[in-house]
Amino acid sequence: MTILAGEIVVWVLVFIRTGAFFLGIPLFAGKMVPKKIRVAFALMLSLLINPLVPANLEIATHFAGAILLAMNEVCIGLLLAMTVRMVFFAVELAGHLISYEIGLMASNSINPLLGSSNATITTLLYYFSLLVFFVAEVHYDVLKAFIMSFEILPIGSFFLKASPMVEFVREVAHVFVLGTLMAAPFIALNFLINVSFAVLGKAVPKMNVFMTSFAIRILSGLILLVSSILLISAYILDSSRRSVEIMLDIIQPG
Repeated sequence: MTILAGEIVVWVLVFIRTGAFFLGIPLFAGKMVPKKIRVAFALMLSLLINPLVPANLEIATHFAGAILLAMNEVCIGLLLAMTVRMVFFAVELAGHLISYEIGLMASNSINPLLGSSNATITTLLYYFSLLVFFVAEVHYDVLKAFIMSFEILPIGSFFLKASPMVEFVREVAHVFVLGTLMAAPFIALNFLINVSFAVLGKAVPKMNVFMTSFAIRILSGLILLVSSILLISAYILDSSRRSVEIMLDIIQPG
């Protein structure tokens, strides 16, 4: 059995795109999964899909061309991964907004997946979004879309031909919209509580409005969080499935 040098170059480029993709997708993007595990998953997937990948190695005949193609594959893999991560960025934004509105911003906890300290509600929503992501089997669709990316942008095709920046910026803007929509009931709740206690403070001057409103805000916020969990999960599920379509649209040649 003879292995040509071109086949080795193709496999290395497939592995680079796959490895960059596993650096950014949910669950694998944090510090909880060791780097060796990420490399092992990327290696296994690249070995499986390598025989099916079309390639054009016209500029890989010299060292500079090979380096240029490798950088191109890193950009494609990270772009696809960041498109999927947009949903989780929106969830983190919603968690920060909810924590601020119900008065739990000072309550921090360590998120072992990301290796950072976030508000407790943010960490809770992040774990919940991961649960929805995997239970709804969206990760299978993400892997299928990633494999299809080799048909849309074969090895050797530059991702700049797809003009992805406009679509990517639009998705970044959608993060703020989605995060605000998830937190909208809590923003309205905080507004109603502030207005109610402002009126009550004028009617009962001796009442400690601040402490009473603080307790009411936390209690009603937690009740609303439990009540709106189906709404939040619907936003997460719809946006996760939409991100799979965006993965393929963002790399379509212009």
